[in-house]
Amino acid sequence: MFGYPGKLILLVCLLFSHSSLHAETLIPIKIQQGTSLIAITRQFCTSKYHWKEIAKINNLKPPYTISAGDILYAPIELLKGEKLAAKVASVVGGVFIVRNGKKLKRVSKGDFIYPGQTLVTEDDGFTHLIFPDNKYTRISGGTKFTVTYLVRLIDNSLKAEFFLEKGRITHTVKKLLKVNESFITRTPVSVTGVRGTEFRLKLTEDNVNIVETLKGVVRVESDAGVLSLKQGEGTSVVEGMIPEPARLLPTIPVPSAILDIFKVLPVKITAPVDSDVFQYRLRVTTDEQGDNTVLEKITEPGGMFTLLALPDGIYFGFLTAIDSGKYESLPASPFAFEVRSVPGSPLLLAPHDGEVTFTKTLQSAWLQEEGTASYHLQLAKDSDFINLVVDLIQKETTYMCTNLQPGTYYFRVQAIAADDFRSLYSIVDSWTIQQEASLGPLEGSNKDGVNLRWASMGKGIVYDLQVGKDKDFTELLVSAEGLEEPEFSYTTYIDPDTYYVRVRGVLNDGQVSPWTPPQKLKIDSAPFGIWDAGVLAFFLGIILL
Repeated sequence: MFGYPGKLILLVCLLFSHSSLHAETLIPIKIQQGTSLIAITRQFCTSKYHWKEIAKINNLKPPYTISAGDILYAPIELLKGEKLAAKVASVVGGVFIVRNGKKLKRVSKGDFIYPGQTLVTEDDGFTHLIFPDNKYTRISGGTKFTVTYLVRLIDNSLKAEFFLEKGRITHTVKKLLKVNESFITRTPVSVTGVRGTEFRLKLTEDNVNIVETLKGVVRVESDAGVLSLKQGEGTSVVEGMIPEPARLLPTIPVPSAILDIFKVLPVKITAPVDSDVFQYRLRVTTDEQGDNTVLEKITEPGGMFTLLALPDGIYFGFLTAIDSGKYESLPASPFAFEVRSVPGSPLLLAPHDGEVTFTKTLQSAWLQEEGTASYHLQLAKDSDFINLVVDLIQKETTYMCTNLQPGTYYFRVQAIAADDFRSLYSIVDSWTIQQEASLGPLEGSNKDGVNLRWASMGKGIVYDLQVGKDKDFTELLVSAEGLEEPEFSYTTYIDPDTYYVRVRGVLNDGQVSPWTPPQKLKIDSAPFGIWDAGVLAFFLGIILL
């Protein structure tokens, strides 16, 4: 779209005047050497007589002289060409096609976005659009974006124009545009155009337009002036003002060291500490190219990125630094990390929880999770598990601790998958065996009902728990929400059977973790006690009489 140094291109300037004078959609056509208005009309329009209307739109007077490099505007309805569409390459969260403020359709991967359609992304919504001829647009959360037109003219040139009403987008044009091609984005206060580049375009809440060039050169035009931005430069535009002078973007940050694999949610990543940085943004994607965004988080220097809504998989983090003027750096090289929480750390069933007992035989049990091949369990005399009493691997989900001498014991267990992946250990259970000279009266804990405990996910996280009669949890026995502690007790009588339990965490900002895989909960029949025998004997006596 833009020429080389020394040529004045009118395209961006004319966009403002024509946008305000005409409600119809006007397409720019760049004039080549040795042509005329009549020739242009015959080449591009559906009728050779449209030259009069084009002359009027472009304020041309007899003898209708045009020069190489000029831009003529023609209504899209008069042009020969093919209307195109953008393909949705990825979608995360709430992304909708809207009209007059109403949501018409939720956007899905593989959908097509046509000229005239407007996309709105919710705060947790992200989408990546693919346009013809190696052109891409990544749309962040909280954005309203319209495809004004997208057409291929008779000379095979691609014409595209967009309108960003609010939010953030990143355009990527990987190949230089042809002579008559254009790729333009308008906001309420500016117009940007490129030939081949990558840049971010943001519209703040106070209607300030920020443009940041990541590659190549971007030309920014307001109704008061024009500015070219090279790679690593940015500008801001306020309505009625010329663009601010180009300024360097913040220095690319150096990410803090992180784990290669996270075995539990939430993933917590510490931001670097830099006095020149106001905030850091972490964008997490499923691809190393950074196209398929799944979430974004912002924190202050030295703060913590807390990522909860991440299913198991491999991810890539793109870290950028933001200064006090809201300018954002180029992203640091992506760092890869894996989230694997399946199998998760086992949930202990009826933990002893520090109880004092006189018996030297106690049973530890935990729930079974699908995908677990075996369990590694440890019993120690210290909470650091240095002085081990038991250290073994088994397939069963119970372990009977026998012949224990008086003292305090600590127990934990971890799940082992078929590929030898090992989960984090469960919470540490403990108990104390008390030695007495004589038995005396015993104070046993109430064994009725079901008591479940699991590892805490951290401060500020509450839990949802479900107990179902099937793996799909279509028939629920228990559905508890907002549990403030990682434990649950159910004292109501439960019919002997096999049930399934799952848990998820909820952050105060609305992030919800995936449900843990279902774990089996087996309820056995109550033992035949003395009272039951007495009742049975009473009724037998009546029958015999």
